[in-house]
Amino acid sequence: MSSDLRARLQRLKLQKIKRQMPPSVPVEALQPRPARAARAEAAAGLPGERVVTPLGAFQLIETVYDLDFQHGPKRLADLLTHDPAIAARLARDEKLAAADLAGLAFIDTETTGLAGGAGTLAFLVGVGLCAGDHFVLRQYFLLDPGHEEALLSRLVSDLETSAGWVTYNGRAFDLPLLETRLTINRQRGALGQRPHLDLLTPTRRLYRGRLPSCSLGDVERVIFKIIRDQDDVPGYLIPQMYGDYLRSGNPAEMRRVIYHNTIDILSMVTLAAHLMEVFATPFGVAAPRVTRRARPATDRNAEDLLRLGCWHADNHRPAEAEAALREALSGRLALDDRRVALARLAGLLKRQGRRPEAVPFWEQLASFTLDDPQAFVELAKFYEWQARDLAQAAAWTERALNVAAGAPAGWQRAETLAELRRRQDRLKAKQLAPGGQPPR
Repeated sequence: MSSDLRARLQRLKLQKIKRQMPPSVPVEALQPRPARAARAEAAAGLPGERVVTPLGAFQLIETVYDLDFQHGPKRLADLLTHDPAIAARLARDEKLAAADLAGLAFIDTETTGLAGGAGTLAFLVGVGLCAGDHFVLRQYFLLDPGHEEALLSRLVSDLETSAGWVTYNGRAFDLPLLETRLTINRQRGALGQRPHLDLLTPTRRLYRGRLPSCSLGDVERVIFKIIRDQDDVPGYLIPQMYGDYLRSGNPAEMRRVIYHNTIDILSMVTLAAHLMEVFATPFGVAAPRVTRRARPATDRNAEDLLRLGCWHADNHRPAEAEAALREALSGRLALDDRRVALARLAGLLKRQGRRPEAVPFWEQLASFTLDDPQAFVELAKFYEWQARDLAQAAAWTERALNVAAGAPAGWQRAETLAELRRRQDRLKAKQLAPGGQPPR
């Protein structure tokens, strides 16, 4: 192979690799330097004001909303009607129980890359805070990457009095990224250790499998019926758009990014209020206190109640779990969801030694279950050991055998069938023995 041909092939390979790489900020743009004239002109085309400090310049966009402002089905004030103890449960952080919800900062970042790492910048940081009877959204926009320290210093100063953070996937992405950038700018630990409610975790708990995805956009569109206007931009395009802005100095597309970040923050407030409403302690258990204004109408439906009951059960709150599961079963559930609710409620009652109360739920489960013998087995156990009705126990064992026999061949089916036949043999022996006990 000639050297010219080899060189051409190498160039083609490099071009292919570059096309596959995620967009990034030009290396030269990361070097500290005074803001260029083009950057000052760009700032003039952005909303907000250009803030000049001894460390550099950045753009600050501040928008003030009345707390009665409605975003989707919720007012911003609806968040403040809830007990912080609910937020503490959602976050699994008891420190939040003592926090004032009005003191939490909603944080969302727009970055130069979606993978994180030391080379990724947060070029736009949105922070939403309650201030009296208003909700203030501040957006810190990085006009020039060389002036990142100026933006971060102001951000840390403005967050100093915040009681904690609310984010969407911020535990894995936004907060670690900000901490990395602060460390690089010699401000390690500047945000401190504060309570953090990441809304992604309870959202997944409530909606995984019910939505196309658990992205904030899908929650907005499907649950809250919020439709963003044409000014919005897909999140995956944002890193490239910022790179284009740095090269051209044209701020037009950055207005769309700022709009995207604004809606993200407002939707996080709506989502937080919604989740706290759904996950509030229900039905005859000590009700959470109302902290401000009237509590809005409940958001819970049967599917939500099922997820809520499973959440309480998994976190060892049997009274709340039972109440939620019972109410879920009184509503309209899909067949698969009804199967889950019946099994979880019957299992909960069994673990509390309340097997007679579990019987109706096992019977309901058995009435439409064709592929799982567990409900039949539980009924056979109950009638053998608690009710002492051997005929009923034998009948349920026979039905369990019929269901298990239809399972796919394999070791699990073989073991289940063997166990059920042993039970069947024992019951036959008991029925034949005087006093209902098997002969020794």
